[in-house]
Amino acid sequence: MSISSWYALIILSALLALSPVLAAENTVPVAGTVFLGEQGLDISATGAAAGSQIVYYGPGGSPATVPVATMTVDDPTDYYISPALFGGRTGPWFLSPANTLAFYVQDPLIGIRVMDESADFAITSDVTWIPKGDVVGFRIDTNVYEIARRPGSPGAPITIRIRGPGGVEYSSVTGYQLEDILISASPFDTGGVWLTGGFESGTYTVWAESTGNDMNLNYKQEGKTVTVPVQFLLQSTNPLITPTPTTNPATTTTTPPPTLPATTVTTLTPATVITESPATTPGTIIPTTAPPTTTPGFGAMLTLSAFFVACLLFMARHQR
Repeated sequence: MSISSWYALIILSALLALSPVLAAENTVPVAGTVFLGEQGLDISATGAAAGSQIVYYGPGGSPATVPVATMTVDDPTDYYISPALFGGRTGPWFLSPANTLAFYVQDPLIGIRVMDESADFAITSDVTWIPKGDVVGFRIDTNVYEIARRPGSPGAPITIRIRGPGGVEYSSVTGYQLEDILISASPFDTGGVWLTGGFESGTYTVWAESTGNDMNLNYKQEGKTVTVPVQFLLQSTNPLITPTPTTNPATTTTTPPPTLPATTVTTLTPATVITESPATTPGTIIPTTAPPTTTPGFGAMLTLSAFFVACLLFMARHQR
């Protein structure tokens, strides 16, 4: 066998190996669900053929009424759910004229939450900080998990995108692949897959995209095939806590007083003033005369003598 034949065989084997996966993701069963923006779908299992018409009777879908819209199928093995044609016409579509149910059209929805698995909280508009070193996981809410119900489908592919400081984008974190994650239920939780300790501090932006059958490229709308971005700060310190500045003690510079020339101080001895006190004129000293000491009896004799003289004088007067 030639080398070219070997190459052809290898390529054919690879295509055959991939074909079941591709067929499982894009093969729509009868009454299956398709999403706006999906392309390359195989709807032949619904009974549609090239040139067939599918009709839409409104959200309630009663074949007894007049169709609201009619589409012609060109290639049932490569069908495109155009947002321009099917937008606003979600619900059941039927094959005409048999009015048998072909498939349901849905508007895709997707959202993502960034979870701090270490501290058990989610990033919100009020909580925008993850301590560096915590373990982070992602929780996805979507309705495209319906793709997993298609025969042989491993799940609906979702890609998580992370953009870090400097615009660096990550296709994996700590060994966990972020591209084409297959989900089969909602909500889908990755668990703690991102060990943030070895990543650069700064602002990170996270979003997710529904990549099944290129719906994210054909119908790129936030909340539909692309989530609203989630932004948070990864760093060791809480940005809400303002560090207290370190105040260095003020250095006081003491300026010595200027040196003045030596001053000779002459000490004057005050003159001693002698105040002469005026001469004091001694007062007149009145001698104290001690009363004479009367000898007892002498006074009595004197009194008797005086009395006797008086009697003599009295008698002399009466004799005249």
